[in-house]
Amino acid sequence: MKPFSPMTRLLALLFLAASAFAQPEPDVNLVTSDIENFWRAYDAGEPGNRQEAFQRLYFDQASPGLRDFIRLRIQSAAALAATVDAVPKYYASIRANTLRIETKRELIRLYLSRFQGLYRAAKFPPVYFLIGRLSTGGTVGPSGLLIGTEIYSLGGDVDSSEVRERNPAFFKAMGTIEKLPLIVTHELVHTQQQYRGPYDLLGTAMIEGAADYFTNLVSGKTINDQSSDWAEAHRDELFKQFADDAARTPTVRSGWLYNYSSVNEAPADLGYWIGAEICRDYFTRAYDKQAAIDALMTMKDPSAIIRGSSYAWILGPVTPETMAPSDPSASSTP
Repeated sequence: MKPFSPMTRLLALLFLAASAFAQPEPDVNLVTSDIENFWRAYDAGEPGNRQEAFQRLYFDQASPGLRDFIRLRIQSAAALAATVDAVPKYYASIRANTLRIETKRELIRLYLSRFQGLYRAAKFPPVYFLIGRLSTGGTVGPSGLLIGTEIYSLGGDVDSSEVRERNPAFFKAMGTIEKLPLIVTHELVHTQQQYRGPYDLLGTAMIEGAADYFTNLVSGKTINDQSSDWAEAHRDELFKQFADDAARTPTVRSGWLYNYSSVNEAPADLGYWIGAEICRDYFTRAYDKQAAIDALMTMKDPSAIIRGSSYAWILGPVTPETMAPSDPSASSTP
């Protein structure tokens, strides 16, 4: 997905969020205590013998967010210790960057304020900044947004050679602390979504694509910008292959999503880009822009959104009953 030009993004924000400046800033709890506890546990352990310290000083002191993250991603103190020991140079060199989260607090709040202007029904759960085992940059749990800060701790003083060798494709999706406000925004979209359908290829591509679309709208960037140029250069073939896969193997997502361990030349997670492009096209064609925002944000019916876009053919032959309505007043606003 191409980032918006600064002027286009400004016009879109002014058009969609005229009341944003009249609204109070979102009351968002940004929790960083688990980062400090991780480093206390790290210092208390030693290579090959970190499990007990991680359990006692990190897991046992966990915030509600970390408790969710342990269940969803880390699994156990032993698993975390094994990862730290597998890439010791990386963890040994990221401490300063993980402790710089406070420097991004103002930008995070700016993006969330814009988000509130776009979607007035927005809810803002707590955001927990955590350190995991290089498995995810962000996810959502019952407690709120869960951000794997170690994924966004690259920098000039960081030795990332072990991580790069371990999983080159995943490494390309990592970033510096500058990426943190983007992943927070992306995950926030997921907390607004009300999708209840099957998490098949189409449904998942749309819910992830919508998260990237709104992140782009409020910031001009996404968490997947590293793949956008490649995707644009292969647009036609990508959409054709996506449609074919969605028709032939609708429950198989591995060719398009969460596939860092299996891609070769093509970037990973191209399903995000596909979904974001459909969302952008749907919004462009929509007569009622606020209704389009609501439909995209809640993502109750991905098929209806696809039908309302130029990509309705993905769902099969277009008939008079399924054809998207002509909209002579469709805006060119992305």
